[in-house]
This record gives sequence, C-alpha cells and structure tokens, in this order.
Amino acid sequence: MDVLEYWAPRIDWSRFAQGAVSDRMWRAFKDLVMLCHSVEHWREVHRSLQMTRPPQPYYMPESRHYRKKRLDEWKRPITQSENHMHRAAHLADEKVAEISYLISPADEGTPDWNLYFAAALSIGRTLGHERARYKSVAFDAFDAAELSEPDPSVIASQWLIRAGLPHRQPHL
Repeated sequence: MDVLEYWAPRIDWSRFAQGAVSDRMWRAFKDLVMLCHSVEHWREVHRSLQMTRPPQPYYMPESRHYRKKRLDEWKRPITQSENHMHRAAHLADEKVAEISYLISPADEGTPDWNLYFAAALSIGRTLGHERARYKSVAFDAFDAAELSEPDPSVIASQWLIRAGLPHRQPHL
C-alpha cells in the first residue's frame, strides 16, 4: 500500500465494531477502508489543483523554453495527484479481489459474505477508477451489526445513501 506513504487517513478505529466478522476479513476490510479514504483524498486534491491557473510569466516576452518549463511545473502536482488517485484505486480494487478469496460458497449468509458483497456492490469496481464509488466504503465509523441484513444489495444501497449517493444503484 505504497500510496499510503504519501498520505494516510487518520481513522479512529475505536469507532469500528468487528462483531461476528472473522479476523482475516476484518483486517482486509480495514485496509480497504484506508484505501478508499486515500482514493477520495487524492480525487479531491486532483480536482482542486485542476481548478488553479498557471502562474504568470516572470518576464515578457517569454521564450518557448521558459513557457514550457513554467507550464510543466504547474502540471507536475496535478499529474502526481492523479497518479496517486489511480494507484490508490488500483490497490483498493486489488483489496476487494483479495477479500473475495477469503470467502467460499459455504459462507453464504455469514457476516463475511455480506461484508464482501456489500463492499463490492457499493464500490462498483466494473465502473472503472473514474466512476467507481470508493466514497461509499470510506467509513468514519462502522458496526458489523448492520451486516445482519440477509441481502448484501440492501446493505450496499444503505452505504451509498450514507455516502451521499442516493440515486446510485449497487453495481458489481
């Protein structure tokens, strides 16, 4: 999770209740929450940097070399934040895939099963990094008791509503 070296979320894990979720699944889920926070952070940084204007030239007239240098210096943090965002999204997608190996068909209906499918459905990995909804799993607090709902799509819908995405449907 190299992207977390550049920015790591400050999460109060005491506001998270593991409940009946297995330890391996819980560790992977906590990693996923951190990566989702990271994606959203870098998405916001990228958005705000794109809104800035290039700096004014120091001297007039400006040569092509200095114009290119000035614009490249302006674009560098924008590109870096975009790269961090895509890397965090890639790692979050890998984490969801890793979590899928922690469950089996025999686990159907268990909290582990519901946690995996609710996370996968709410994120919508197949939508791509730009449209995936990592914000839905960027929790500040979580109680595994909400996994008692037998249908993971209902849980995913609740997470999407809580994330401020009420008109989005769960998407695998």
